[in-house]
Amino acid sequence: MLWVYASDLQTRYANGEEHGLNLEFIEGPELKNLLAAGVECLNANKEEINDLNVFPVPDGDTGTNMVLTFQAALREVQQASDEVKDILERAARGSLMGARGNSGVIVSQFFRGFARAVGNAPRLGTLEIAKGIEGASKLAYQAIRKPVEGTILTIVREAAAKAQELQKKKLPLMDFLVQIYQHIVEVLEKTPEMLPILKQAGVVDAGGKGLCYFCQGFVEALKGENIRPLPKAEAPAPGLPAGVQSVVDYEIEDEHELDPDKIAYRYCTEFIIKGEKLAIEEIKKDLAPHGDSLIVIGDTQVAKVHIHTNNPGLVLDYMVRLGEMTAIQIDNMVEQSRERLAKLGMAANPAPAVKKKIGITAVVAGKGLQAIFRDLGADEIIEGGQTMNPSTEELYRAVSRIQAEQVIILPNNKNVIMAAGQVQALTETPVTVIPSRTIPQGISALMAYNAEAGIKKNREAMSKAIKSVITGEVTFAVRSSSFNGLEIREGDIIGLKEGDIISVGKNPSEVLLDLLKNFLKEKEDALITVYYGHDIEEKEANELEPMIQEAFPEAEVEIYEGGQPFYYYIVSVE
Repeated sequence: MLWVYASDLQTRYANGEEHGLNLEFIEGPELKNLLAAGVECLNANKEEINDLNVFPVPDGDTGTNMVLTFQAALREVQQASDEVKDILERAARGSLMGARGNSGVIVSQFFRGFARAVGNAPRLGTLEIAKGIEGASKLAYQAIRKPVEGTILTIVREAAAKAQELQKKKLPLMDFLVQIYQHIVEVLEKTPEMLPILKQAGVVDAGGKGLCYFCQGFVEALKGENIRPLPKAEAPAPGLPAGVQSVVDYEIEDEHELDPDKIAYRYCTEFIIKGEKLAIEEIKKDLAPHGDSLIVIGDTQVAKVHIHTNNPGLVLDYMVRLGEMTAIQIDNMVEQSRERLAKLGMAANPAPAVKKKIGITAVVAGKGLQAIFRDLGADEIIEGGQTMNPSTEELYRAVSRIQAEQVIILPNNKNVIMAAGQVQALTETPVTVIPSRTIPQGISALMAYNAEAGIKKNREAMSKAIKSVITGEVTFAVRSSSFNGLEIREGDIIGLKEGDIISVGKNPSEVLLDLLKNFLKEKEDALITVYYGHDIEEKEANELEPMIQEAFPEAEVEIYEGGQPFYYYIVSVE
């Protein structure tokens, strides 16, 4: 545990037992390795952070989002010179482009604020680090419209305050950093007292703990305990031509694959799965209908999976039930192909596309829901949402693909809104984010969209529309807990109303009906729209309609295939 480590570290250091790097300043080369060690420590504890869900729903992705954001920063750092300024600026740039989820966006602001405050400093001593953390704290708070204490923001602010206090004491660099680290671990343990919802769930803040793990790795490496060189670029896969780094690169070199219009499956999805009794042939059989270029190699304990698919969310949902996934990578091959054509000068010379007045991009998971969003006018669909938050860069690229004078982004998930908000800083195209927190809100916003109206009127109409719909969700509990007086066991079916758990049962359809009874206490003539997930058979979904109609005879009921992973049903009531 973090607290045990912090106490032990201070005791050993005070007793003179540590013999790490006796530095007064951190130079550029050391800074690269220290950042790499921090990211490695965070990654090693990713699943523990993911498990710190306030709600027992399958959206524990804080650890994953933070790791992916930090790794994006580290990839940029690997390309930097040995100048501290260049390293910090590249870390800020990489984390901004790679930011995923709210925690990832805050991390990107931390790097940007730190780099800005340190400026042209050639090396980092206690003075520079204190300035950097103070700048990081200020910018992180500015990024949040309504900052909440007891979160990662509190950890950053307390680190800044402690750094300012200790800097005045002229402590050695090592002692300075150890005491800051110990302080933020102490603050982390107090976060449940600052935020009642954490106390109710019996957990500390996930984002704060992630930042503490990064700092742990940084301090360990500084003390010489765990220094590792920056990871080298991966060697080409055996049997591939020189210069080709992966199976995807080799396949796309084919003349026909260079044409984006001939790529049947858009997303190249790769990952490693670790389990106890993996059935390689069964995995191949189950994944085969969902794409092509399928490769599954390994044994009963670890396997590498590669597939081209149009629904990576469905693939990941299936695999996560078999074991633990690592090294997940999802690439848009259509976009890669277009970029490659441009580099090779092989692109055709089509007539210039006529820019439309307003374009729309939306974050949606599930084949059925994606089709609905396209039918309602979305120009670009980004695969993602719950458990799979797209990065700022993915959102930016989607915006860039739209030939429009202005673009509207529909995040459709509370953890995507902040990342979407960063896109405007990366493009000259005016971007408006409609803060849709759920799929039904996104659909309601699109229904209110008027292609003939200007951006101001559409923003007002769409923002008003997302407030007119009530969202319900039926999913499964990923852990046992007690919430709102409900005793929940791992595997139970739970119903949520606007994110709050209000129903628990053993059958998805029964929980949905119970959920709707709560929704329709005062509005019996409502429009009920149900989107069923890929775990629900069409027959079961069709049987649901008369059941709902019988329970609510005054209501209008519509059932659609959503195909969304993790959630048996998503329902809207208007």
